[in-house]
Amino acid sequence: MPDTGPLFFTLALFAAGGILMGAAGSRLGAPLLLIFLVAGMMAGSEGPGGIMFEESVITFFLGTAAIAVILFEGGLRTQPKIIRQGIKPGSALAFAGTVMTAFIVAPIAMWLFDMRFANALLLGAIVSSTDAAAVFALAASGVKLPEKVTATLEVESGFNDPIAIILVMGLVETLAGEPMTWWQWIVMPAYMLIAGGVAGYGIGWLSAWLFRHVRLPVGLKAILAMVMGLLSFGLADLLGGSGFIAIYIAGVVMAWKSPKAASDAAPGVDGLAWLAQTGLFFLLGLYVTPSHLAIVAIPAALTAMALFLLARPLASFVLLAPFKFTVQEKGFIAWTGLRGATPVFLGIMPLLGGAPNASLYLSAALAVVLVSLVVQGWTAPLVARQLRLTGETSAPPARGELFSRLGSMSIVLLAGMWFTMVHHSEAETVPTVLVYPATTTEMMTDMRPDDAPAGADVVVASFPSDFPGQPAEVRQAAYPPVIAAAMQEINEEILEQRTELLAILDKEASGQALSLEEQTRVDILARSYRGRYRERAELPEKIDIIPPSLATAQSILATGWGSAEGLMERNAIYGGRGGVEHETILEATRAYAAYLNGHPAFEIFRERRAALRAAGEEPSGVALAGAIGPYVGGDSTAYIADIEALMSARQLDRFDLGDAPELTGQE
Repeated sequence: MPDTGPLFFTLALFAAGGILMGAAGSRLGAPLLLIFLVAGMMAGSEGPGGIMFEESVITFFLGTAAIAVILFEGGLRTQPKIIRQGIKPGSALAFAGTVMTAFIVAPIAMWLFDMRFANALLLGAIVSSTDAAAVFALAASGVKLPEKVTATLEVESGFNDPIAIILVMGLVETLAGEPMTWWQWIVMPAYMLIAGGVAGYGIGWLSAWLFRHVRLPVGLKAILAMVMGLLSFGLADLLGGSGFIAIYIAGVVMAWKSPKAASDAAPGVDGLAWLAQTGLFFLLGLYVTPSHLAIVAIPAALTAMALFLLARPLASFVLLAPFKFTVQEKGFIAWTGLRGATPVFLGIMPLLGGAPNASLYLSAALAVVLVSLVVQGWTAPLVARQLRLTGETSAPPARGELFSRLGSMSIVLLAGMWFTMVHHSEAETVPTVLVYPATTTEMMTDMRPDDAPAGADVVVASFPSDFPGQPAEVRQAAYPPVIAAAMQEINEEILEQRTELLAILDKEASGQALSLEEQTRVDILARSYRGRYRERAELPEKIDIIPPSLATAQSILATGWGSAEGLMERNAIYGGRGGVEHETILEATRAYAAYLNGHPAFEIFRERRAALRAAGEEPSGVALAGAIGPYVGGDSTAYIADIEALMSARQLDRFDLGDAPELTGQE
């Protein structure tokens, strides 16, 4: 017999914890949805929970069901007068506003993420939809607003999901290699909306008729209502229409035609919607990769700011101009375009559709949602009060309220920093033993520490203070092996990354779907090497070794065989660009390799190295010295000649042939 106890215990513990977390979050003024997102990330693969979950198909299915339930609950409790008040302005924001928002965000995202316009438009479409769960949660949080403002926000959030989904679907197909024609862009949305509306109205009318003619216990009314709502969703989907439009309209029609039955069913449906809403946010938090947020955090945060400081206000003020809203009401509607689960849910669609670099959209959408929930979600009540829309006085909020909001916001930011720091510390772990010699004589003898792990590499961390004053012959004997050893150590790191990258790209080229972790890893490598998100195929040119002979020769010229003042002051063993200080020789060498592998000035160097690889040859200092000229700028002919002469006279190419330099530094 299977042991079901642990499963029931875990589910019950989650449900109880969720209720208590929600209560605590309400006291702090924290958006409930944000709490469950953070909880999901804490339980995920990179949090203390360590749960590995990358089932995009399951997540998409459960996400679809959850959003459908949320929309149905919102429609069921939407009064006819709310529809009458909000249908025109809400529809304008839902249809035209969603498209406007996507196109306004697109050029900004194109610049911030350095992506093509079609990719940027896809990201804009993903984050363009206001989230029904977030808006309904705000409406239920006790914020008292004018009815026409609430009506507009609820109608918008109920109708704009299908538009965003249609945009995302079309753009994913375009990026995956099957672009839609212009007439498909016009006909398909119109058909989906009409078919969804007809299916929703028909099932809603049928449901109301059943409630009027069939006697049911109160408990079963909620179940029947929910089943009929899902029936409208399925019927619309079978007809090729929008299930989200259908289930929202079904709820509205049900409440309109049979208000008593809708009122009886509402508490049970509300409980299901709460479970769907919190469970969805927890699932999405579990699914995402928090470490990837560190890669997209800055451009995504700026995209979020552009979204709610430019795109949303511009669309709101333009589209609400024909309607009788005050400036304060327009301002609040513009500020309260909350993003929630829907953008993160839509961020999964590129993964399912096979769009290139699909993990970028998921992580960027999550980052935008986090910023929206923290900034807009926390401040919405304060903004409403300051705009005098709540019917209360304009007195500032209590000091305790401000402190609680700032404190809870700090907790969320600290959680994000914790994720980043943990991932960073793991990524920067290098299996190397650094030694700090006190004198040059000590450096030139066997310095392997007694407690060094077996097989670990030993690298001189910095030159001793008496090194610049040593005779030239001593420095010339000791200097090259130290630099070559550091470069070889960094090359080992680079080769590990290169091997990992090539395996991922080969898998993708063979037609196999990449896991979220693999796509995330490619993005991390791209940004680490100053790469752009669209440069996946070009990354192997950047992630490759620097010949130790070349590094050693450049270091010798930059420091005069280790006699330069900057060598002792800041480990400037490759020159003093910008006066940057490095703690160790290894750190300086890592920065030097990143400079050659990432800076645009060394594109010819990287192309020549890639040509050697293509010809089956190992990159060597002799072959690449002629492309290193930009390192000094200006006329580099003499510099290259010096590099080549130095490598030849000192036989530095031996370091490129696999000869491990000795710590003693003896030639």
